[in-house]
Formats: sequence, C-alpha cells, structure tokens
Amino acid sequence: MTGENADLKQINARQFDLFALSLERGPNFGDREIYDAYKTAKSEAAGAILIDPATWTFSTLTLRRRVDHRWVRTDERGGFANPDLALAHLRTSFRIGKPPEPLPSGERRRRPLCEIGSAGASPEFELLSSTLDHLPALMAVGECYLALPNPDPNFVSDFQTNNFASRLFELYLLACFREQGIRVRQDHVSPDFEIELGGANCWIEAVTANSAEPRSGGIGPWVHAPEDRDERLTGDTAERFAKTLRGKLQRNYEHMAHVRGQPFAIAIADFHESGSMVWSREALPTYLYGFKAYVEGEGADRRAAGASISHLTGKNRIPAGLFRDPANAHLSGVLFSNAATLSKFNRMGFLAGWQPPGLDMVRQGILFDRTPGAVDAIPFALSISSPDYEALWPFGEAWCQELEFFHNPLASNPIPFDLIPGATHWFEQDGEIQCNTIWENTVLASVTDLGASKRR
Repeated sequence: MTGENADLKQINARQFDLFALSLERGPNFGDREIYDAYKTAKSEAAGAILIDPATWTFSTLTLRRRVDHRWVRTDERGGFANPDLALAHLRTSFRIGKPPEPLPSGERRRRPLCEIGSAGASPEFELLSSTLDHLPALMAVGECYLALPNPDPNFVSDFQTNNFASRLFELYLLACFREQGIRVRQDHVSPDFEIELGGANCWIEAVTANSAEPRSGGIGPWVHAPEDRDERLTGDTAERFAKTLRGKLQRNYEHMAHVRGQPFAIAIADFHESGSMVWSREALPTYLYGFKAYVEGEGADRRAAGASISHLTGKNRIPAGLFRDPANAHLSGVLFSNAATLSKFNRMGFLAGWQPPGLDMVRQGILFDRTPGAVDAIPFALSISSPDYEALWPFGEAWCQELEFFHNPLASNPIPFDLIPGATHWFEQDGEIQCNTIWENTVLASVTDLGASKRR
C-alpha cells in the first residue's frame, strides 16, 4: 500500500476470521460478508470492511490488542456508501501508535504461551515453537489460546509439557465452537465448556484417550492400525475409549448444581499412540452403540452390514454399548474429532496467510463416499493451496469439518442438531445408526506432508 495507508497491511479474510475467534460469537457477522481486511504494521489493531449483499452498503469492525495481547472489539460502524469511506474510518479507528487496550479491573492476566516455565518444554512444544515449518500452527495456536474465555492457571505449563495433546484439543474445540457462532463460557472449573446457540445449551467436558506412558501420541515412530479388523473395532483401542469415558462419568458432573438437569456431553480425542488418531475412530461408535459394522459379499455384491455385540474383545471384556445402559441417560452424547492435531493448526494457519517461503502442504487421506450402497472410501491427495482442495467445501477448509457428535438414544436431555450445526451427527433411528451432516465431503482420516522443503 502507498500514501496514507502505507502503515496498513491487507490480510485475507481467513486471517481476520482467526482474530475474530476472540469475539463472543466468533467470525459470524449476520448477513454481512468480509469485503476487505487489514491489520497495522505492528499488529496492534486489525479490522474488516463488511458488505451487506442485499443493500450493497458497507460497515466496519475494529479489533485492538489489549496489554495481554488479547483482541477486543473497540469500534463498529455502518452506513458507508463505498469501501473507500469505510477504509478511511477503519484507519482512524485503529488508533495507530496509541497504547494497547487496558486489562479490565479484576481480570487475571494470562501467562504468555511461549514463555517457557521451570518445567521446560516437551518435544511437541519445541517442534511447534521453534521450527519454521510449524510457524503457521504456532500463529493459529496462539490466536486460539488468546480467544479462550478463561483458561485455567495451569494451561500454559500443561501445554508446554506432558499435557500438550489435551490442551491442544481444548484449543481445537474452542475454534470449532466459535467458528459456528456458538457462545462459549468457562465460568466454572468444570466441565470445561458451556456452549449455547439458539437458546439451546450443553456442558462439555474434554478428555483425551492416552496410553499409560507419561507422554503419548506425540513425536515418535508411527503406529499403524492392527491388521485384524475385529481387533481394531473391539479390541484394546475400543477398551481405551471405554476406560476414558467411564472414568469421566465417575466424576458425576450431572450432580453439579450448575449442570443438573441440563444436557451434558463428553468430548474425546485419541492420542494413545503417534498416528493412532488416523485409524482409531471406528472403535468409538462400536463401543458407544454396541454395534459392529462390517462388509459382506464379494465384488459387486459387497454391502455394509452390522451386528450387535455384548462385550469388547480386549483383555478386560468391558461391556459394549455405553448408550444402551439407562444409568448413562444423563450423558447426552459424545463429541469426537481426529483433527485436534498440529497438522490441522498448521493448515489453518497456512490458509490464513502465514506461509513461510518454499513451504507447501499436501493433505492425503480418504473421503466418505455418500453414494448409496458404497462401502469404500474415496482416496485423495491435494496441495492445500490448490483450487481443487478449496473446492471440496463451500468456503474451503473449516475447523469443524471433522467434528462428530454421537447422540445417546436414551438421553434424558438430548441436544438438537442445530446446537452444533457444523458437526456430523450420528443417531439411532428405526434400529439403525444414521448420520446427518451439512458437508458433502467428509474426511475420515488424513495425514499432511510438508511439501518439498522439509525444514527442521
């Protein structure tokens, strides 16, 4: 830019959306769309020019950093006849060179994410914070951390050390919720989140399925899926999900005064081995519904089928069908994703404009085939910079596309699908497990390769 706007930098809409995760309803502007977005040279302010396609009028939204670097909305104006007038006002509202916004009275100042504590840093945090190839992830992680309403005092020390995966999962969930316009509260120590949209609400407790090792699911040799399908669906992986969920249910969240009589769900992600999240997903619904899916027939006669099971086949012979037990009716459902990974944050940061020179990312995996009667997934391998990759979804890759909600058919407080509209919803109807989703293309599993540069 030149002239009076030389101290502004134009940014893409996705980067402003990432900043706007700090807003109560995230980057959702009603009938308005982002026309242009800018930030100052020192990133102390950012703003968007919004357009209402129905009236072709323009408005502005300004965010400024607080002294703790969090974004806050400081100005919002409408009624501009053209984008030049909107930009002129936006520049004034940035208050370039002025001090950052103050910390509200009584609010605790959160610890900087990259300020290493006395416990040191895990290899996963070192990879995130000190390698150029993961700069996009670091920027995305940082903005999600700043957007958390009220992280607990141990968040940073946990994230920097052995609870890296658990805290990354919380950041991922926050991004998913806010992206969908869901209001997120952290007014109580537990459960982790209360979410609300359209008058419906649900309490969410987040947990990760880990191994018995102090550090699990992080940097290490890639662990492949068991070759035996029964072992993959009903064996040790299913038992690990079962133990993790049962452990959370023993906390009796439903008896807490602020939760009692309201919907409650557990959000779970699998980090028990490096790479396990790529293949472990199928074990979760098998355990929840006590129903094992399989393929029967040969050639053109192949079709999906299934059978009820009473127990998992691991060494503990845990009863299958968490949702079949009336004692668990207080559990509205289980929220799951296999995308709470550094690769996801790296892609989202890259697409938001933080793109180190020479770095590209190629995502390869399998898509759910929605063709009636199809039993095999559709393979894909695409650069995330390519038009073909962006075209997989109406507005490109989103945070919530890998989010799945498994509904408890016996739930005493069920949640409506519209509470988490971007998730794929699984539910029982007429004795069959069915799904509902807004996405034409759903990624079942994927890995992301860092192009040709391979910098470390």
